Amino acid sequence: MKLYAQQGHGTGSGENDRIIAGLSAGCIQGVIVSPKDYGVSRAQALFEQMESQTPSADRFFDPQWYASILAHDPDSRMGKLGSEDYPFFDARRRSQLESESRVRADLEACLRFQAGLSVTAVIAPGIVIRQRFNSIEGVIAKSFIRNATDVWSSIGDDRPLYVTLAIDAEALQDRHELEEFLSEITVMDSSPDGFYVLVHHLTSEIEPELVDPRTLAGWMFINHSLNLNGFQVINGYSDILTPFLAAAGGSAGATGWWNTQKKFSLNRFSPPTPGGRRPVYRYLSAKLLNSIRIDELQLLRQSFPEILNDLPSDNSYDAQNGSLPDNQLVEVLQTWEAIASLDPDTAPVPLIACKSRIGVAQDLYDRINLAPGMRLTGRSNGDHLQSLQTALQLFAELAEIDL
Repeated sequence: MKLYAQQGHGTGSGENDRIIAGLSAGCIQGVIVSPKDYGVSRAQALFEQMESQTPSADRFFDPQWYASILAHDPDSRMGKLGSEDYPFFDARRRSQLESESRVRADLEACLRFQAGLSVTAVIAPGIVIRQRFNSIEGVIAKSFIRNATDVWSSIGDDRPLYVTLAIDAEALQDRHELEEFLSEITVMDSSPDGFYVLVHHLTSEIEPELVDPRTLAGWMFINHSLNLNGFQVINGYSDILTPFLAAAGGSAGATGWWNTQKKFSLNRFSPPTPGGRRPVYRYLSAKLLNSIRIDELQLLRQSFPEILNDLPSDNSYDAQNGSLPDNQLVEVLQTWEAIASLDPDTAPVPLIACKSRIGVAQDLYDRINLAPGMRLTGRSNGDHLQSLQTALQLFAELAEIDL
């Protein structure tokens, strides 16, 4: 299982560059750059630095072309995507994309641009399939997938090609349409090397249950089906779900330091909403399969030391300092390190390992909840465990696997 940095706003620079620090520490194996937050010169500088210092690391550029549907709104937040740095990006209406010639032209512009970057592979653009696979967005998405390989071949670059497969969380819950869609995209005459899979949610807020179990089951089934058909699968914005997707057949997952880099939503491109506050520091406990607040870590660590990961980053969460890390760079390194420690590929049977980890987490939560004054609430509680367990069962049924 590979883990990538899902790059976004607040990457930092110099000694505080989160991506370079994560690569140097061995917590991540690559990056997926976001043009919304990075100008082209800075993106290229990062790629060249990685190529020089960590040549084995994977370098990707997510063109974020799916946001073009929102770009007609003058209040939308396109960031640097709307600048002259990225000439391949422009506002599009769905009606325009019903034309295959338009799709091919947009593919060529985007892929030719990436051919000029120091990336190890390219990601073809695509749109988000909203609500149902059997929709106009589904037809357009298949058009992008079907034409991407031919367009990339015409450019004459031999680097691997990944195509964007962005799907609404709700659409994944229709088993029949999901299976039919996968059957169609896996038998196309011209096939890419892999897929860049994104699961779209209405907001980037992370709920206690993490994800609807039907959505996660469908997401896992996509990884399983594509893997069986010989494709590599990179899961964007997968965060703590990465080990479950890898156990189903995924090649890699990605996450960042803000919620907008942990959960994929077009909401980050929509007009801003008032309010918002700086998130509190959190600690991702591998045993709990969840991140908890720093004050909760401080409260629990003496009575339940097993909530700690016993990894190098734990040294930055000193109990004498109230378990408060020195800075946010430490927090993202700890998150990457904890997720990487859950790599299911190290187990004989990855799916059984995932099932076992849910059981261990449930036992630990039960003991914590029985202790006086130590019950975890809100996002830190154990609601996600039932969701993960149900998702595993539903996925096993879809994939006809006996757990």
